[in-house]
Amino acid sequence: MIRVNVLCEGITEKLFVSRILYPHFIEREIVVSGSSLDGGFTYGRLKYNIIEWLNNDQDAYLTTLVDLYGMSKKYPGYKDSKHLAPVEKVLAIENAVKQDVLSSPNLHNHKFIPYFQLHEFEALLFSDTQMMEDWLSLDLPIPKGSFEAIRNAFETPEHINDSPLTAPSKRLEAVTNKRYDKVEDGIIIAKDIGLGKIRQACPHFDSFIRTIEHLGSKL
Repeated sequence: MIRVNVLCEGITEKLFVSRILYPHFIEREIVVSGSSLDGGFTYGRLKYNIIEWLNNDQDAYLTTLVDLYGMSKKYPGYKDSKHLAPVEKVLAIENAVKQDVLSSPNLHNHKFIPYFQLHEFEALLFSDTQMMEDWLSLDLPIPKGSFEAIRNAFETPEHINDSPLTAPSKRLEAVTNKRYDKVEDGIIIAKDIGLGKIRQACPHFDSFIRTIEHLGSKL
């Protein structure tokens, strides 16, 4: 078995790993296991945890499931990539973080695969706006077509922008009058949508999943 530890932004991402990614990868003899950073962390704390996990479990790979939204300017590659389009920006930051981590003199395990979510977890939910509307409208008066209108304004769900007012989660809060529950609603909607549909709609996320899948060929 190939093992992959996942440092997650928070509890929602950790549950996403255990309930949605784990069943997919276990069929390919890859075991993914999430650990929550509980949000609000600095790059210094993230890097420290990355190095600690890599060194303490040298037989396993390590990846991250961390939001691009709200990322500090102190992340490697952030300032230099600010002018780039979303996908190019996140790739530049991932590469810069990888170089920074792998150049650490106290690192003894180089099986590091950085991944940052464009722009946050909620972007994945816009892969199926009807599913979002069906679930959230069970208890809330959701204006019909609200989520579809948001999705149609962007090239992909991953392009929904990252300002404090218009990030994916903020748009969800606006439509639901702040009654969207990130953990309970988010995981249920993602599971109902299904990994396949999310991958079709979100190319950067799909590339991440394919990278992990390819680890199985090393068995």
